[in-house]
Amino acid sequence: MLISLDDTLLHQIPSTFDHAGSSDYRFFDRYWFSLFDTKGEVLAVSGMGLYKNMNVLDGFGCAVHTSEGKYHNVRVSRELRPNVAYTGAGPLHYEMLEPLKRHRLVLEENDYGLSFDLEWEASAPPHEEGHHFARRDGRVIQDYHRLDQMGRISGWVKVGGKTYKATKETWAGVRDHSWGIRPGVGGVEIPTSSEPVSGRAAGLFNWLCYRMPGYACYFAIWDNADGSRVRLDSSLRINGREDEEFHLRDVEHELEFYPGTRRVKVAKYVITDEAGKTRRITVKRVRDPFTWALQGYGYGGYKDGKGLGFYRGKLLVEGDVWDVSHPEVVIGEDGKPWTPPFREGPVLIEEDGAVGYGHFAESLTGSFPRYGFS
Repeated sequence: MLISLDDTLLHQIPSTFDHAGSSDYRFFDRYWFSLFDTKGEVLAVSGMGLYKNMNVLDGFGCAVHTSEGKYHNVRVSRELRPNVAYTGAGPLHYEMLEPLKRHRLVLEENDYGLSFDLEWEASAPPHEEGHHFARRDGRVIQDYHRLDQMGRISGWVKVGGKTYKATKETWAGVRDHSWGIRPGVGGVEIPTSSEPVSGRAAGLFNWLCYRMPGYACYFAIWDNADGSRVRLDSSLRINGREDEEFHLRDVEHELEFYPGTRRVKVAKYVITDEAGKTRRITVKRVRDPFTWALQGYGYGGYKDGKGLGFYRGKLLVEGDVWDVSHPEVVIGEDGKPWTPPFREGPVLIEEDGAVGYGHFAESLTGSFPRYGFS
């Protein structure tokens, strides 16, 4: 079927834009936005994904209301066709105001105590991550691209019965946009051996995107359990030279964990750029100990447990409220505790007396003797 993009000169395959160039059911195209009060009262996050081969568009709006220690989730899903070009489902909808610069995100009033109308505006050019590609037993298990970008936020959020005003001076944000093929999409996964297809290898993953008064920086590190570096992806933009993208030569880390957990409380990094200049930064939670749990987004979640991209009919809107006052354990609406394998959230960055803000994601699995995990 024809949609508005088919009247541009941007086609990549000999078909219309409602078709993907791959028949893999996991093919996705997804926005993700971090939107938070730098004082830490409201920590919001939202995303939306389109899965052409599953005939699905789904999305989420979530916010930690730190004064009550609660995590409010709203998840939506709809049948994609025939409205392929509409970026929305139920109360949640997005509008791209200016490509790579400005987006509007709206979550209308609903039954789950969270709504917002926010504009995300870029404060630095985007970084295009290195291509993510991997095979297992001869099968492609991931083949995707992602961009990352720092921004400022304006508008309002209503959560816990109170409305909070967002201004570009008092709120910050990070976003990514990824597309391609990833495991964990579509509600099913086809195994090719006895090894779990979506299992994580033992080791350390840290992802940090942040803005300081004089520069914007992004890095992602993957370390083996023995501490050896697997991969470093990075970007450095200096104020006044934003059109030039520099990279990091190395990132050293020293992590402090919440006692009895694998969740990072404070992270200290020495980052060395390609010119040899070093910067020492300390990363802390914007409001300790609050982070987001990805199941609230629908990653491995939704109440049916089938995760992102799964077909749920013409329209589904669902939500819940969790207790996230513990740094690792989440208490669901049923009162049962559980431990998400992956956490992320807004952070405050300190460097030589200066303060900046960003987003930090972290995972540590398997043995890691350097930090006392065996």
